[in-house]
Amino acid sequence: MRNNQDRSSGLNVLCIDGGGVLGLSSLIILQEIMHRAAAAKSGGMIHPYEYFDVIAGTGTGGISACMLGRLRMPIKKAILEYATLAKDVFQDTKLTGTAMYKATKLQEALKRMIREATGDEGEIMNERREHTACKTIIFAMAEHDLDASLPVLFRSYTVIENPSPDCTISKALQATMAHPDLFRSITILESSVPQSFVGGELGCSNPIVHVLSEIERIYPDRQVGCVISIGTGHACTIQAPNPSRWRRTQDVVAMKDMATDSERVAEEMVARFEGTENVYFRFNVDQGIQNMIGGSWERLGEAMQHTRAYLQKGEVNQKLEAAVHTTTERRGTMSTTHAAGNIPPIVQATKQPTGLKRCPAPTNFYTGREDEIAQLMACITKPDNRLRVCVIYGLRGTGKTQLALTVIERTWDSWVYIIYIDAGSTEAIEKALDEFGKAKGVGQDHKDVIVWLESCGDRWLMVFDNADSTTAHVKKYIPATGRQGSIIITSRLADLANLADGPGSVCHLSSMTQTDATALLVRIANSGNRCLSDYDINAAERLVEEFECLALAIVYAGAYIAHSQGMTVTEYRYLLFTKRRRALEEYNKLPDIAKLDRRGDTVYTTWKMCYDQLQPESRELLSLIAYLHYDGISVDIFKRAAQQMHSKKYILPLTDLESQAHKQVEQYLARFLDPKNSVTLTGVISDLTSYSLIEFDQTNRMYRTHVLVQDWAKTVSPQSLELGVECTATLLLLSIDQQNDSGSLAFKRHLGLHVTSVLAQSSDLRVNHSYYFKEVYRQTGQWSQMMKLVQQQLMVCQQELGDDDSMTWDTAGDLASIYYRLARWDEALDLKIQVVDAYKRIVGEDHPDTLRSMSSLVTTYRDLVLYNEAEQLEVHVLDAYKRLLGEDHPDTLTSMNALASTYAYVCRHSEAEQLFVQVLDARKRIMGADHPDTLRSMHNFAYTYSQWGRHNEAQQLQAQELDGRKRLLGENHRDTLKSMCNLANTYSNLGQHNKAERLEIHALDAYKRLLGEDHINTLNCMGKLVATYRHLGRYNEAEQLEVHLLDAHKRLLGEDHPSTLTSMSDLASTYSRLGRYNEAEQLQVQVLDARRRLLREDHEHTLISMNNLSMTYSRLGRRADAEELLHKAINIAESALGNQHRHTKKLHSNLERFQKQTRQRPVSYPSPLFSPPVLS
Repeated sequence: MRNNQDRSSGLNVLCIDGGGVLGLSSLIILQEIMHRAAAAKSGGMIHPYEYFDVIAGTGTGGISACMLGRLRMPIKKAILEYATLAKDVFQDTKLTGTAMYKATKLQEALKRMIREATGDEGEIMNERREHTACKTIIFAMAEHDLDASLPVLFRSYTVIENPSPDCTISKALQATMAHPDLFRSITILESSVPQSFVGGELGCSNPIVHVLSEIERIYPDRQVGCVISIGTGHACTIQAPNPSRWRRTQDVVAMKDMATDSERVAEEMVARFEGTENVYFRFNVDQGIQNMIGGSWERLGEAMQHTRAYLQKGEVNQKLEAAVHTTTERRGTMSTTHAAGNIPPIVQATKQPTGLKRCPAPTNFYTGREDEIAQLMACITKPDNRLRVCVIYGLRGTGKTQLALTVIERTWDSWVYIIYIDAGSTEAIEKALDEFGKAKGVGQDHKDVIVWLESCGDRWLMVFDNADSTTAHVKKYIPATGRQGSIIITSRLADLANLADGPGSVCHLSSMTQTDATALLVRIANSGNRCLSDYDINAAERLVEEFECLALAIVYAGAYIAHSQGMTVTEYRYLLFTKRRRALEEYNKLPDIAKLDRRGDTVYTTWKMCYDQLQPESRELLSLIAYLHYDGISVDIFKRAAQQMHSKKYILPLTDLESQAHKQVEQYLARFLDPKNSVTLTGVISDLTSYSLIEFDQTNRMYRTHVLVQDWAKTVSPQSLELGVECTATLLLLSIDQQNDSGSLAFKRHLGLHVTSVLAQSSDLRVNHSYYFKEVYRQTGQWSQMMKLVQQQLMVCQQELGDDDSMTWDTAGDLASIYYRLARWDEALDLKIQVVDAYKRIVGEDHPDTLRSMSSLVTTYRDLVLYNEAEQLEVHVLDAYKRLLGEDHPDTLTSMNALASTYAYVCRHSEAEQLFVQVLDARKRIMGADHPDTLRSMHNFAYTYSQWGRHNEAQQLQAQELDGRKRLLGENHRDTLKSMCNLANTYSNLGQHNKAERLEIHALDAYKRLLGEDHINTLNCMGKLVATYRHLGRYNEAEQLEVHLLDAHKRLLGEDHPSTLTSMSDLASTYSRLGRYNEAEQLQVQVLDARRRLLREDHEHTLISMNNLSMTYSRLGRRADAEELLHKAINIAESALGNQHRHTKKLHSNLERFQKQTRQRPVSYPSPLFSPPVLS
């Protein structure tokens, strides 16, 4: 059976229309598809539930979908059941009432079918298993809300938002069949409230639109492979008989209406999938069933014959072959978002859960290089089970990238995976590999992907494009092995040819041939719907000679000619000659990095001629783009900047340069906001694309430009380089907000390379920029880069605002928090103490800023297990708040809650519980049950109950908290998700691990979409899911996630960060569970050494490490070492924590058990202590 968890494969979707008795036709078509699929796989019969990821239907199509998906019937069995059902249900008609058939007959037939399939006629529709191989969806309509756009979905799986009615399979099937003309409506109790449903065929007889929307919801990060939609007959083939016997015709009229609606939707789907090939397939019998009226159950044999005749048509046969090939291949061709009809605008890429860049297509005008294409294709596709590395090198402008893209396009069907990488920097390479790993489910960072590629059994191709940086070190990203893989590298660095491996693996590009160059110029120049004369073609030959057949120069010359009304090649040659002298003078002034070879002045001249033709607004846009990263340029940058440019606040007054840049950028953006102005941003961008100065990457919905165009654009801009980079920095600054909604967070993550590009080009950007740029690095998790910005901001604040300004110390507090993120404990603690002392001096001991800084310091004391210091400071802060603000002020209650948490940590349970109750009661009374502060109290109180082992009380509070957050913030808010994870943890503590898993998977998927794969909340949630997998004994799944967690924490936080050490400790525990004790010991020794060095030997986490290592020593048979380490841990714990602390008691218990059973077999090993919390 297919493994449904292969996230890299494309999804196969089957949707079956409703159509009365004629629904048998759809099953016959499906039977043919399954027979051909079995033949293609050269194996036994394949069942639909093994072949499709989702099977959906409505009406009789809903019954078919349920038989095939939920009941897992073979197709032959489903056809027999369908015929039996039709005979039992449609044989007799009612004499009275509006509905034509008896609902009791339908109910009896359905229960019989379900009983025979499952043994229980009361089987529930929802399987309540998270990872069922095939998901089933059945559609109905709410009787009192017949809006065809809002059907009710009965699912075989669980969703959190808008869940399905919880009912039996028979009830769901009765609901989908309850067309008002055929059967009476059905009532289902939902939370003790009766709800009436009618058939899904009523306005939703072809539910494919809703199916694709649902697939986007449940598989947001997956690709669609194939969508098969099967109808039950065209509307034109269903003819109503003479209405003299009206009671026998209303079902036919109903079916005709269904078919009309189905075909309308089918036509919309054809339009939606236009431009794609072999993704969407529609099958529907178009002739032969004109007289197969609804009650003709006895003529089902005729229906089968007509359907088989339809299947023998030539065009249908070709379509069947294509559908079987696509479904068998399972290649992901479009995102579920795209398939759902959400064809995104240019800004959509900023909202995607990952930034995976797909391989772009080559230009439509690519010409020539056939010998080189054949050489490279032969090299990378040679089936000799060894890794091939092809290197294309040459000067800039020779067409290296376009050659590579053409080779990829022509060998596309040879690869299961294509990884396209803009290899301009180490950061860009690792980001691309990270995103591939996340999107395809094969790992979470570049190291995982490289390891996976080394053992991957499928054909893969990796492309390092524009590997022009000597510091990128492409070699270290090439897998050591990879029998099914090939690699293409494009670079202007000749030394990279040393990486080539295989016959014909080096391709040195220089000029095009005269013939190819002329053909390229003619093709581009002719793209403006013109036809060149023989005279012009001769001029083109002379022109490409003057260009020395340089591809880049030819492209821009052709674009200029095509875009200039009435321009001939001869006229262009004259224009080029007249401007070349001046262009050459300007070209000679360029920095070396911006120059080509000796023909560079030719390209420069063509650019200058294009530039002279641009609108003024287009020239300004080009100047702004010049300092961005060359790829991933989103219109959203300009839109957000325009919307927010008048609402920005700055730490320091703007300098003259900053003021000049702000004025210039704001005036420019204002043009696009003025409805009276005919100039639009779209028009300006079109102007640049028409001259090929920027190009639109259709695959990734972003714009990009050539790095040489950027270098040149900086020199032709009328503004200085200093002002130019300042304007681009201002543009980025204006686009960044302080919001935390999913769109804003995704946008800021997308800006990472652009911010890095701007910062690399100017060392003089001031704190007004870093104040906003640091938020980008905060979202990308680049703490070291963020630290540099904040350090600079603090230094400038000290110099210009002085040590008596609160902004200086706000910045210092921010820097202290970053130090904490980077595990620089001493610096974090020292700086927070300085912040407190400074506020005492500046604004006084009782000022709110001082008290807030004290509360922040308290948190650090507590996290560093300095509980005495934390308690003393908290008592002082609480007394001050009570005296200044009163007992019930929110700040007083917050302080009281913090003190309760400290009491809980030091096991003063009675005092802690008393304060928690006092705070919670006060917040409920003053603020209400759903106020965020009230919910925060519930969270803290529940966490404490959980730590004390009072899990039932914790669960009650956490359930209240989660319900409140859902009402207040919605299902997928980050605080709601955090509450969900906490409740899941308590479920685990109560032994309800399946409940925990469902919540954690939902929360993890939502975190990935909302915050990204590497956000600390996402990683923490993943850690909770790991713990649940361990509880369920699913250690292999746990290990996979833990390896990713450890690598992510190392990369983002450093080797010695507490979260990194916790991840290492957890992975060691999993290795122990898997019997891999030597690997466990290596990690545990590393963790213990680090914690001793960083946290002291008497720290709780150090004691946990000592206990865990002793367990591993026991399992390795090193009993003396184990006992010695336990004794040492107990002595330290008694001295540091006291005899009554839970860790001390647990250590004693472990030692007693060990000593009692040390001579017995099998050995009962010491129990683990509590896992340390992940610090965030």
